[in-house]
Amino acid sequence: MKKVIAVVVCMAVLVSAACSSEACTSFIIKAEDSSPVYGRTLEWGLFDAKSELVFVPRGLTFTSLLPGGKNGISWENKYGYVAVNILSKPYYLDGMNETGLTAGSLFFPGFAGYQLLTDGEEPSAVNNMDLIAYILGQFGTVDEIKTSLPKTRVVYNKDISKEINSPMPLHYVVTEASGASIVIEYVDGKLNIYDNKVGLLTNDPTYDWHILNLRNYTQLSPLAPGPGSLKVEGVNYTPFGAGSGMMGFPGDDSPTSRFVRAFFYTKTSLPMKDADAAINQASRILDNFDIPKGFVREGISGKYNSSRTQWSVIGDMKNKRYYWWTEWNRRLRLVDLTKIDFTRGEIKSVPLDEVREESVEDRTDTFQRVNI
Repeated sequence: MKKVIAVVVCMAVLVSAACSSEACTSFIIKAEDSSPVYGRTLEWGLFDAKSELVFVPRGLTFTSLLPGGKNGISWENKYGYVAVNILSKPYYLDGMNETGLTAGSLFFPGFAGYQLLTDGEEPSAVNNMDLIAYILGQFGTVDEIKTSLPKTRVVYNKDISKEINSPMPLHYVVTEASGASIVIEYVDGKLNIYDNKVGLLTNDPTYDWHILNLRNYTQLSPLAPGPGSLKVEGVNYTPFGAGSGMMGFPGDDSPTSRFVRAFFYTKTSLPMKDADAAINQASRILDNFDIPKGFVREGISGKYNSSRTQWSVIGDMKNKRYYWWTEWNRRLRLVDLTKIDFTRGEIKSVPLDEVREESVEDRTDTFQRVNI
């Protein structure tokens, strides 16, 4: 029996630089043919996440490790999946299963508070970092998760925080192939499942707060005021340049601002014909959330963590294709889940980058061959 050993998350009271070093953003957009496409970034500043792409077949059995070395829930994978890990360990931060369902975990410091575990509840309990593996292996729709998750205890395992040397308070976004999406949060020991109708998630505070905060930006519009919109004593005052309809659009990288920015980037997207067009648009949107190393710092001068985007992923849920690029190589790569045999084999992992350097196409010889 194989064991998925979960990484520890920080409790709501642990608000520190360590709990602020991840600043992820996720969103969902849909093409005109209803193809849903999911995008997300992974920001991390404490260390090199050393993430790998992992193949996990169906039929394998897993057991979640609970505090004190106790065994938690055991399950046999109904579905195979591919996922992205951290530190080359079976702690999955994002992934897609063979039904097209995607699941991602995002940092949630200061608010994540998992459920308490009493004796006898171990067989229905899962460590919070195992939740992505559990969801990807067991479920094909968000309705199945809504029914099952309230019967499952999601707990905190302090033993593993020493192994990874970092707390990881998380909340989760799950989207099925139809485009239906939910956000899963544990606050003060209570499970909250939200229908993710706007298709967005960043970090703290809670999802419902972010939705309410959107009301502060209802004046924004992709249409700029035209000539004559302000006229004083016979003089027409027109805006400087383009984009003035979005004056007041937040430009910082705080979770609250990124949520607002993701809302307007996705909701102002022009019609996209199909999944390929939506993938292209998703990559353009993700570029707006790419944080270069050094721009976001947590700590004090000379002793700080520099959070940066280490990788980004795009999930084409209709065609079951999973794309990614990294901070070292911006070339878009993919795995096609429809071409993978999930019925047999063992867990396999490969680095996100075979070589950590940019893949650059040299076109100089094009001009050498052309008679200019």
